[in-house]
Amino acid sequence: MILGFAKSMLHSHLRRFRTLGLLACCLAPVLRAQVPAFQPDSEVAAPTDLPDAPQPTIAVASLEAPVTPEAAPSTSFQFNAVHVPAFDPFAKAVDPENCPYEKGHDPRCHVHWGQLAISTSFYLAFQNTGNLYTGYFYREETLTGKWWDRYVNSVEGWRWTRWTDQNPFLDDYIGHPMQGAITNAIWIQNDPKGMTVVQGNNREYWDSRLRAFAFSTFFSFEWKLGPIGEASLGHNGDHYFYEKGELTNETGWVELVTTPVGGLIWTIGEDYLDRTLIPRLQHRTHNALALMGIALLTPTKTTANIFRFRAPWYRDGRVVKANSFFSDPPDDLESSPDAILVGNHEGDSIPPPTELAPVASVAVAHPPLAQNGPYIGGVHEFGVIWGLSLFSSGPAGEVKYMPIVVRYSYLMHLGQSFALRYSPEMTALSMISWPTPTTYSSDNQLPAEQRNRGYGAGLSPFGFQLDLLPSHRVQPFFSTNAGAIYYDQPVLGPDLEPVSTNGGSRLLATGDFGAGVNIFRKRRQALTLGYRHQYLAGSYHGASTQANTFYVGVSRFRTREGPDDRPPVF
Repeated sequence: MILGFAKSMLHSHLRRFRTLGLLACCLAPVLRAQVPAFQPDSEVAAPTDLPDAPQPTIAVASLEAPVTPEAAPSTSFQFNAVHVPAFDPFAKAVDPENCPYEKGHDPRCHVHWGQLAISTSFYLAFQNTGNLYTGYFYREETLTGKWWDRYVNSVEGWRWTRWTDQNPFLDDYIGHPMQGAITNAIWIQNDPKGMTVVQGNNREYWDSRLRAFAFSTFFSFEWKLGPIGEASLGHNGDHYFYEKGELTNETGWVELVTTPVGGLIWTIGEDYLDRTLIPRLQHRTHNALALMGIALLTPTKTTANIFRFRAPWYRDGRVVKANSFFSDPPDDLESSPDAILVGNHEGDSIPPPTELAPVASVAVAHPPLAQNGPYIGGVHEFGVIWGLSLFSSGPAGEVKYMPIVVRYSYLMHLGQSFALRYSPEMTALSMISWPTPTTYSSDNQLPAEQRNRGYGAGLSPFGFQLDLLPSHRVQPFFSTNAGAIYYDQPVLGPDLEPVSTNGGSRLLATGDFGAGVNIFRKRRQALTLGYRHQYLAGSYHGASTQANTFYVGVSRFRTREGPDDRPPVF
């Protein structure tokens, strides 16, 4: 029965298929008449004739202005923004201006810890040297007793229950906020996620400034309580003394708070000026003196630039050019520090030592010197050095001497193993301190006077410098100078008598000889470390001293194109 039912169903389906086949045969002639026959040789539209798909554009939103896409490059995606720099997550290298918006862990956007440590160390050394030089008690307390025990006592003696430390108002509420702003600037200029950020009410700006605030807080505690600060050099907190009739050890919360908090407020104020006023003023001039005056409107950024050996007006987020020896290097030189560049550029990078052309290959010919070989340095040098002498010898006793010198040198001869320079100097500021007879105050406890101090300036027109290994990154040298310095009062009175009663001399003749080393970070930029044995002598009634001055300096070199600026070559 089941088989009979299956056969009947199969016959029914076969009849339906035969009916559809007959219908298709009847309709085929009609369809052929409507559709033309296929011609194998006829042209077929090429795929290239199809219209191009629109180029997809991903725009970063801006809160200040609508996004206007620019011309699309040949890449698959185009990122455009008006005020917020674009970030391409597929790029192998992240540009500095993109680091604030980078969400990954690109090493190029990490903090420059090495340079941060160098700049911070220079700043700490500058502050400690200033305290030791200007404060008699800083030197006396630092060198008296067991240093480690007194340092521990200074930390333990900190008055955590007091706000004030009995220091002047300008120290607590002006000087220390400025110190905090300087440390903020040192952090920001070494933080790729904050160095190019323009002030604005956005997460990138506030995150970067809060990171700087944390660093400033750490620096403040180190300066007051750390092993390289006032607790160790000067031993603040170790002992009590009377200051204006009040017993104090000069410790309290005030400077631990005003340094980071006041520094953050100061930094925000300078950021506002740097966004609104400073760029307009810098755009109007390229004169170095004018740019220096403009830089003084943001003193903490200017100071931080000096501690990283940059021009005072330098900015990471924009180019500021000056017509001077301290002009910022071209962008292409800064972006490729390892490139081998031969040309008349102030910021030329140094090629590896194995690729340096020998100095002997520099031909004495009419083409510009810059085209003859990648030698290090330049014909003209302009630099600044800062020195300090804490011990001396001579009839004037224990004399302290600190010069700030502006120097120029001209390359007279260039050889394979040495170079000779004419190097006159101008002493922009000379501070000299010498002992005076000790008298005692009414309570017979503290000396009323220990030392006298004079300030002066001078010129040393006779100077020469012999450079060794002129084709190397590290160049030792020997130097000598002679000139005079004029002071604001008679100095170095004989027999340690007060200068008001025993003469002294305002005009001191100076002469020195010494040695040092130039370390070239780039072909036209050098860091100088050196020592000078300097002789200072007054008139017949004046005394003399021999200062042992250690100094550090920075120099920029320049070679102008033209036959007049080519040094003679051996």
